[in-house]
Amino acid sequence: MRNSGPTVRIGARTIIAALAVFLLAGARTARAQSAAGGVYSASGQVQIERGGATLAATPGTPVNQGDKIVSGADGNAVIILTDESELTLRPSTTIALDQYTTGGATPTRVALDSGTLRSAVNGTPGAPNNYQVHTPNAIVTARGTDFYTAYTESSPQLGKLPGISHYTEVAVIDGTVNLAQAAAPDSGVDVEAGTSGTVAGDRPPWHHRRRYPTPTPTPCPCDRDCDRYHDRDRERDCHRDCDRYRDSHHGECKPTGVRHHPTPEPTPTRHHHPTPEPTPTRHHHPTPEPTPPWHPEPAPEPTR
Repeated sequence: MRNSGPTVRIGARTIIAALAVFLLAGARTARAQSAAGGVYSASGQVQIERGGATLAATPGTPVNQGDKIVSGADGNAVIILTDESELTLRPSTTIALDQYTTGGATPTRVALDSGTLRSAVNGTPGAPNNYQVHTPNAIVTARGTDFYTAYTESSPQLGKLPGISHYTEVAVIDGTVNLAQAAAPDSGVDVEAGTSGTVAGDRPPWHHRRRYPTPTPTPCPCDRDCDRYHDRDRERDCHRDCDRYRDSHHGECKPTGVRHHPTPEPTPTRHHHPTPEPTPTRHHHPTPEPTPPWHPEPAPEPTR
């Protein structure tokens, strides 16, 4: 009986140690499961706000569900989620990854508080819509789509209407999105590729047939090259490549003639024609060596 005490204490320590290992492993698993993606590229001032802390967003930084990502006036960033969807933040943009899922009926949800966000979303044909962008006054729902969403103080399509100070704009590059007023999510309009839509204040959404101008004031040469593709997948990949270069090079355009971009052959000019060989002149003929004057040798005198 006297030995039972130490035996019980040793058993308790073993149990506590095993429990600690289990809890630590569970915490590591939970942290690993919370990672929704990572920063692919960043330039200028880009920060991640997480749990009261502020982190610098640099390539390779993990992005978790619940994170807020903020780009400054000179900031650009590309975030790639684990399902290979891409989120591109333009300068002066704030988003929050409110919800992230990779399947089922619950969509990934991104809150756009200000600025411009490009979403290139992967999706499976026939599956339910898997992605949403929420602004203070609108909801954009999509599946496997490439589009811009902007939350601004004026509308490129409508201008600045009297009494309305905030607008949500969408411009669809590929696929179709549904644009709805935040207060009426079931009464949206479909916005197709090549067109745009607006929710002005608390008014119902408008669907425009004109393309919403993208945030880049002047298209880069690589963007113009991308438009020559007749295959939408190749065109989309080309634009993504162009955007990635711009975002990682402080807004500079990618030079033409790079991979994925069709570059026309240069028009031949007179400099492309071979230059004929010069016509030989008298200076090109070898000059014969001068012949020395010939002096006959004197005849030997006869011997006696």
